[in-house]
Amino acid sequence: MKKYTNILFIIMFIIGSSATNLMAQRMSSGGGSKSSSSRSSSRPSTSQYNKSTRPSSSNKSSNSKNKSTYNSNKNTSNKASGNKSNASNNRSGNNNTRNSNNNSGNTVNIDNSRNVNVNNNVRVSSRGGSRHYNGRRGYHSYRHHRYHGFHFGPRWHPFGFFVTTLAVTAIIVSVNNTTYYYDSGVYYTQSSVGYTVVNAPTYIIVNTLPEGMETIQLNDASYYYFGGAFYVKENGKYRVIEAPDGAVITNIPEGGEEVEIGSDTYVVYNKTYYMPFSQNGVDLYQVVEMESVD
Repeated sequence: MKKYTNILFIIMFIIGSSATNLMAQRMSSGGGSKSSSSRSSSRPSTSQYNKSTRPSSSNKSSNSKNKSTYNSNKNTSNKASGNKSNASNNRSGNNNTRNSNNNSGNTVNIDNSRNVNVNNNVRVSSRGGSRHYNGRRGYHSYRHHRYHGFHFGPRWHPFGFFVTTLAVTAIIVSVNNTTYYYDSGVYYTQSSVGYTVVNAPTYIIVNTLPEGMETIQLNDASYYYFGGAFYVKENGKYRVIEAPDGAVITNIPEGGEEVEIGSDTYVVYNKTYYMPFSQNGVDLYQVVEMESVD
């Protein structure tokens, strides 16, 4: 009897152990699902990851558009570079132009040539060698230096400059039945749309000359120079004259032209020839007469 009792106890112990293991497995299985669920909720699924990293069709279109814009900008840059190169070539082969602005916002292209033209039809007048200029026989010794057009102050404008209105300080002057407007050393003619700068008309008379005029002493005579024009003083006023032979000046306005005559280069402004030379380290110009070559 005792033997059967022990056997029954062993069987019940085995059954109890199995039930305990089964419950432990179920609990373990439930905990594993919960952990898996937590991990699943804490990171995106595979489909979500692909969706977030793969560009949508709209993004693809945007990138394509940006790429197209980049190519367009690249082509524009190349085109601009080509234009710049062409502009540089044009400057080296043609006359340079400069945009000038006045206080009224008017703009005009000023021909400021740096090309040297050749003129084989004239030569320096032989009379230059027989004349005396301030006790010196003949012209100064030629010495080439580069011509740079000079701007004679903030209210001065070069030949060809156009404005729609004039300053209130402008006055009306006339010569040979032609009316001009004069202001600060500059002469204008009127048109239906505005006023254009012209070279100083010979023999016209004005009351004053602006600051910055040069006084020139030549063979015991006094002359005055400003903005490409020469004057003599008469009865307290100033009359425009033709450039006196041998006169020495410091600056020539914008719009002059460099001309090669023989082996030398001269500057021509308003039909007057100027020879470059240097004195005491200063670059100057001397008015010289030209004669036709037979």
